[in-house]
Amino acid sequence: MQDDFFLTNLELRESTDTGEEREGLSHRSMAGMFLLQVRELAARGEPKGAVTVVHDAGDHGGRYQDFAGALAERQWAVALPDLRGHGGTEGDRGHSGGINEVVRDLAAIQDHLAYRLPDAPKVLVGQGLGALYSLAFAVEKPGQLGALVLIAPLHNPAFNLPVAPSGLKKLFKKVGPRSAGQIGYTQDQLFADSGAASSWANDPLVHDEITLRAGEQAADAALRYLPRLADLGLPTLIVHGDHDPISDVSLSRALAGGDVAVEIVEGALHQPLQDSGGGQVGERILDWLGANVRSGF
Repeated sequence: MQDDFFLTNLELRESTDTGEEREGLSHRSMAGMFLLQVRELAARGEPKGAVTVVHDAGDHGGRYQDFAGALAERQWAVALPDLRGHGGTEGDRGHSGGINEVVRDLAAIQDHLAYRLPDAPKVLVGQGLGALYSLAFAVEKPGQLGALVLIAPLHNPAFNLPVAPSGLKKLFKKVGPRSAGQIGYTQDQLFADSGAASSWANDPLVHDEITLRAGEQAADAALRYLPRLADLGLPTLIVHGDHDPISDVSLSRALAGGDVAVEIVEGALHQPLQDSGGGQVGERILDWLGANVRSGF
């Protein structure tokens, strides 16, 4: 299946410290540009639409290739991006200019997909921090998605962010938006299956870094966008493990109603799609997509 993927490098603008497009682009060089890596997989047969999977903090799109294969078999085209500072995409490890930047990047990916599939509905599937980013895109770019899937959304992001030193130390150590902290995820928080845990721990592209700006923006996104989910009017599925130690499953349960459906995965931790039984979780998502995605987007 891996040989069926092809890599696309989107040439996007660099960002300011607040995530806006940086000015001063030179057309005579790559100055002011960076490359965002996307793994793509074509649908088997006539595509029903295009699904973009948005990974969690410290992760990368390549870890969702099995799910992508299942999507392709159900006639979905798939995009697996590496967000800035992750995987094969350029940028400081774990750094994001914030929600403005992420929404811009996801919009560029959707524009790329729309060029090849102009009439097909588009879907975002986000895991953890990626779920918050996907929801932010849905709110900020209304009418562009046919459905939304949020897996273990971070209701209260709690990363180990750098703290400004006190006393004399503050004269020698400065803390700024790009100062690195730790994500803090451990194997036993993410996976019940030892094989899945080992695969994650030994993946050279997985990292534990998140910058002050990225972490603060994650917390802001949870406060700003999760309360607006019910007002989106967009078919939304929340998938959450009932033993998730990172994100409170009861807060996901409380969001059910109207256009929002909630699926609880018994025995699962924070990464139900990657854990033992992940294939069944993927099938549940696929069945829901088949019944709920709106066309015309």
